[in-house]
Amino acid sequence: MSFREDVFAKIVTYITVAVLLGAMLVEAFVIYRERREQTELEAQVASAQETINDLSAQSHSLTAQVEELQEFQDKWENFVILADNEFCQKMREDLSGRPEVIPEEAVEASLLAEEADALVDGEETDATDTEADEEETELAAADFSFPSADNKEWLLPLNLGNEPSVEYLFYARAEDTERGRYIDILFEVPVQRPGGDPELDEDGQIIWECLAYDAGLGWTLYTPEEETEE
Repeated sequence: MSFREDVFAKIVTYITVAVLLGAMLVEAFVIYRERREQTELEAQVASAQETINDLSAQSHSLTAQVEELQEFQDKWENFVILADNEFCQKMREDLSGRPEVIPEEAVEASLLAEEADALVDGEETDATDTEADEEETELAAADFSFPSADNKEWLLPLNLGNEPSVEYLFYARAEDTERGRYIDILFEVPVQRPGGDPELDEDGQIIWECLAYDAGLGWTLYTPEEETEE
């Protein structure tokens, strides 16, 4: 073999090796891309499966909440209808102008609840006993009243029209808008049977008797001072 043929053969060999190496590199790159895409797809599938599981859990939770809301609606639907009737609106109009039926004990409890909230919030309070005139000042500063009769949410009947009961039960909420405090009150209204008309006091006003109240410290049974003295 001549020198020229030998050089030509080597060149062909080098070219062949280079082509083979290039083909191997291309194949390796393709395999790398395929594996990378497969890994990404597996991650997407796992994420999608997790999302599906979350949506399934949310669906079960929403279904349970819908059932609870339906039970709540079935339970309170009659009370909502009663709260919107003409008689209940008449009672609401009467009570909205009667802040004097709010027990002073409930107002005092509201002040104590406000002090307790202040302690929780870390505000400074005076630990010494207050004098009688200071207590009267605090009570005067607490201005609780009932909302407007146009608002139907603050007075709800609990046993309106249930015969042979001789009283109606009402849930009411008094508010002190300046202090942002509320008092929930359970009222009893004596009624006349038959007919169901509310009984009136000597001044011709509807009798609202407080049975219990919650001024922020939990429900407390109310006992008038006259009964306590007896």
